[in-house]
Amino acid sequence: MRMDSTIFPQETRSSVKTSEPPSWLPPTNARLLAFLPTRRQFPLIGPAFSASLKPIELTMGAADGVVGWGDGPLARLARLYAQVLRLPFWTMAGGFLQSTGPDVTSPISIVADDLGIHSSARQPSRLEALLQNAPSDTDIQRAGDLRRWIIRERLSQDNHLRDEAISLRPSRRRRILLVDEVVGNRTVESAGADAATFARMWTAALAEENADIIVKCHPEVVAGQARGFLQPLAQTAGVQLVDRPVSTHSLLDVVDEVWTVSSQLGLEALLRKIPVVTFGMPAYAGWGLTADRAEGTVATTARLRRGRHVSIDEFAAATLFQYSRYVDPVSRSQIMAEQAVERLLEWRIRARSLTGRYLCVNFSLHKRAVMRRYLNSPRSQVQFATDPGVSEIQSADTIVLWGNATPPDESTLWKQGKRLPIIRVEDGFIRSSGLGSSLVPPSSLCFDDQGIYFDASAPSQLEMILNSTNFDDALLARAKRLRQAIVSMGITKYNLPPQPAPDYRALAEGRNVVLVAGQVPNDASLRFGMASHPSDIELLKAVRHARPEAFIIYKQHPDLLAKAAGRHSPPSLPAEAADLVIGNVDLDNLLGVVDEVHVATSQIGFEALLREKPVWCHGLPFYAGWGLTHDAVVSLRRKRTLTLDALVAGTLILYPRYWSNITNLPCEAEDVVDELYRSRLGTAPNPSRRRWLAQAIHMLEARKT
Repeated sequence: MRMDSTIFPQETRSSVKTSEPPSWLPPTNARLLAFLPTRRQFPLIGPAFSASLKPIELTMGAADGVVGWGDGPLARLARLYAQVLRLPFWTMAGGFLQSTGPDVTSPISIVADDLGIHSSARQPSRLEALLQNAPSDTDIQRAGDLRRWIIRERLSQDNHLRDEAISLRPSRRRRILLVDEVVGNRTVESAGADAATFARMWTAALAEENADIIVKCHPEVVAGQARGFLQPLAQTAGVQLVDRPVSTHSLLDVVDEVWTVSSQLGLEALLRKIPVVTFGMPAYAGWGLTADRAEGTVATTARLRRGRHVSIDEFAAATLFQYSRYVDPVSRSQIMAEQAVERLLEWRIRARSLTGRYLCVNFSLHKRAVMRRYLNSPRSQVQFATDPGVSEIQSADTIVLWGNATPPDESTLWKQGKRLPIIRVEDGFIRSSGLGSSLVPPSSLCFDDQGIYFDASAPSQLEMILNSTNFDDALLARAKRLRQAIVSMGITKYNLPPQPAPDYRALAEGRNVVLVAGQVPNDASLRFGMASHPSDIELLKAVRHARPEAFIIYKQHPDLLAKAAGRHSPPSLPAEAADLVIGNVDLDNLLGVVDEVHVATSQIGFEALLREKPVWCHGLPFYAGWGLTHDAVVSLRRKRTLTLDALVAGTLILYPRYWSNITNLPCEAEDVVDELYRSRLGTAPNPSRRRWLAQAIHMLEARKT
């Protein structure tokens, strides 16, 4: 669930209290220097610490400090630069809550260390200093709650991997998991370890009595991208090798102990209170949480520095609250640890929902990039075809079509006795700042494996959601906040720059103001939405007949106006049909003025419902038939009466998928509302340039065909 603060404008958001940071962190509004590659690769350093990040290579003049990422050559050079200029230096690194999925390259948690870095036992770190004093009881309680939440949700750094049952041989002996790591990884050296350390761990494990030994390969080793320390040894008879990508928690479910040199998996085991034996000195060793078998000068001096015994919740409080800072890669604003968990869980749901080979059939060129971003995941492949042959179809796991497009021949869709699933895609209900016809990419899409929401002649996944979901109090509260945010920010589907609008109430001269929403002739939602009137003119005549004394405003559809621009005007209406004809006026302002709204199937009816306006439906759009609208067409499938917030929960939260066009990351409905609001405050996109690009692409497609 998204937290309240994610649905308010950037300037009013208060996810994290903006109190002065601890003295060891960069001060608020600090001017920090970093090398250009660091700034490019980790753009969230500045937002995480409320600082501005300037390039060392191009900056002259005063600065408040220098930062480097990790302990590589560039970071060491940045540290030297700080020493020469006598400036404070902070080592930056990823924190303890992360996702290794390919969608996210910037870490969601970041640490800044003025003494060293937690991953290196070769020198003191700020984390060690923090752990010398007990956190507050409040922080310990909060850390315990967060730890239990992480365990319950089975969150880990390999979130994109599915939980799968791991087949190990039956055994009554204790199972010891040895964690392999990558040869050349600096974390091994930083933990005071080397290849000999892994050999010592291996020998000690084989000497254990009444034990089954299991070796977990590193994902990069499994993928053939690196060599492991233990993999060559693990061919020994009797040792079980886990060399396929499985989630960390699936593995921890079936073992009794974890032995490691420096792996983060050791910490994830400790969070579950599984015994851990360490042969190096990772950040969690030396605090009484682990059985430490590390040898050598680095281990000895690190143990002397650490010494104090802490509970797992004390360690979690220090690492997750005091030491780490969190920044949302989507909003690029500071958040709390709990909000970071929410975001990671959202990304995991998305990553795990996308599997297999998707064949997108007859998609236009400009939609292909959009489909890749929405369908790509670590477990999926996206391919495109125009009029695909049998072999292309048979190689797919899922067929993807736009809208109500005709599927391939039925005989080609059967594979190994099963029919290939078909997913239909359509723009979402909070789409963009601009029209799709102008090539503005959608911020939301609806993926439907049963039908499509605008086709009232057949069931859809949205209809199933609205018919069968148990909308609990938390989901309804979230829907209410989302609805209130949409209304207060004036968000609509397209969010077009408004044209000047008249004073509707003054023109109405005391009469009721009735809005009739125009639609594009022959639009799919009209053809499949059971519209009771064949055209806008017929709809207007019916409304005039029903409301002879009303002041009727006819709003033309923006796509129709865009197509007509520069060529010809939309068809004229009989004078008696409407009192006022308008175009791209501010829809939010218009809906705030009118007394009632009449539509065939237009989404304007849904946007009017969000603003609690009476709506008459002269067709069967997705929001009709649930007891919230006055319906001219009755659906026998929609028998449930919904509250407005239940409709919002199903339609805007559960059904669509969302994408941030600013940060190019998967996100949630609240993020898109926030993003559209902020984009309205900035520079508007250049629609003429998009129209030119659209025409160029259409010409290329025409040449291909």
